[in-house]
Amino acid sequence: MKKTLLASLALLLGWGSTAFAQTEVDALRYSQLGISGTARIQGMGGAQTALGADISSLSGNPAGLGMFRRSEFTISPGIQSVNNNTSILGEQNSGSNSNFVFPQLGVVISNRKGDSDASDWRGVTFGIGFTRLNNFNENYTSYRTQSGEFDPTIVEYFADLAFQNNRTRASLDQEFDAGITTLEGLAYGGYLFDVDDDSVIFEVERIGSITQREEVRRTGSQNQIDIGVGTSYKDRLYIGASLGIVTADFKEEKIYTEAEGDASTPFTSLEYVDEFSTSGAGVNLKVGLIARPIDALRLGVSIQTPTAYTFDDDYQRRIATTFNDGVETAAEVPGQFSYRLVTPFRATGGVAYFIGKYGFITADVEFVNYGSAKYREDDDFSSGGFFDDINDGISDNNNSVVNYKIGAEARYEVFRLRAGYAYNADPEGGSSYDAGFINYKYGATQNYTFGAGVRLQNFYVDAAYVHTQQDSDYAPFVSGTDYSPYALKSSGEPLLNIDKKQNSVVLTVGVNF
Repeated sequence: MKKTLLASLALLLGWGSTAFAQTEVDALRYSQLGISGTARIQGMGGAQTALGADISSLSGNPAGLGMFRRSEFTISPGIQSVNNNTSILGEQNSGSNSNFVFPQLGVVISNRKGDSDASDWRGVTFGIGFTRLNNFNENYTSYRTQSGEFDPTIVEYFADLAFQNNRTRASLDQEFDAGITTLEGLAYGGYLFDVDDDSVIFEVERIGSITQREEVRRTGSQNQIDIGVGTSYKDRLYIGASLGIVTADFKEEKIYTEAEGDASTPFTSLEYVDEFSTSGAGVNLKVGLIARPIDALRLGVSIQTPTAYTFDDDYQRRIATTFNDGVETAAEVPGQFSYRLVTPFRATGGVAYFIGKYGFITADVEFVNYGSAKYREDDDFSSGGFFDDINDGISDNNNSVVNYKIGAEARYEVFRLRAGYAYNADPEGGSSYDAGFINYKYGATQNYTFGAGVRLQNFYVDAAYVHTQQDSDYAPFVSGTDYSPYALKSSGEPLLNIDKKQNSVVLTVGVNF
């Protein structure tokens, strides 16, 4: 039982015997997409597959480019705030931050034929646009717990890891001299345990409860540049395609501390810092069509190929141990790692119904198989099969889901009023925690949106407000064989709940020419 708890403590921090950070959680980070596009589209919950004539069609359904009758330039600045409320064992904490963002920027060039031209094909529209897919800036979580007298702590975990890996004093001394590359080597360098000639692990002396605290800070974003083309056949069938070039950058700093509650022991406290950053780029292709069988009805469909990414990671870990007679520090040799990630295929269908000149209602459904994401070794990484276990975990724990969006726009002369709702299903489907892979569980995401705008002959302004909320669970200690959130809550073991609320205000200014 003790070793199970110790291994679970490692999951709390995302730690293991290697420094590589690729997990199912990382794959989901780049596979889930939020509400994006112009303020007009965001104000309607992101539902746009059957609409068209908006520059957001580049990243939604490129067939919508075929509906443009004039060229257009748009720019969309905004403000985004994130608030995370966490609770664990009755203690509640919160963290928040706000950022100025640019969710969208782009231009379309329409070469539509005049009404006097009797050609069936009505011309071609080209477009290029920038879209922010995700914003990773947040104080992810902060919590403080008090361990019981016999509960495992990170010191026992380090010592147990050394025991499991059959580390001797000679091997640890050699690693210390050559450069620290393992967690047990880092703890040994910080004087958290010692090894005698018979490979028996001696831990630092501690008595009573230990105060444990962790804070995680994240920054970064995921952005896409789309280059697309669309055309119209008899103004009844619209076809388009776009190439998406995606960039992602992500930084995370974890600070974990433990403090002794009894002043009689030499050990006072420790601070463990894990710094991780990654940058990557990928490419995907999107194709779509929109049919207009009657003037009041539009039907749309689009598919997006998997996005093939290449990532480069940088990481370093360090520890500082405070004793009553001084401080001991140790640092891992900085590391780098390159790999590939393929995110899931996406298919979306939509419908829009126009109520004369008074507006319309529209809805989308999207199919995504989160279990199809795959990690792959980079060409110059020779350990074939390195990601096999991780990919198996992705396939076993992540599900196929159907997401949906619904929105409406009311019109009165030049004025527009919009509202929408979007639901992204739980990518893990409420599955149990897997002690080998998962310590963080995404929940379903709900988006409530509102918007308004003014449309003039050659100029328009739209504004949108998007409120996003998501409840997630983070299991710092997982014991036994039942890893379901219900079992953890009913057994009284620590289970950190994260109530994330994100608010965005976006303004789009567009010029027709």
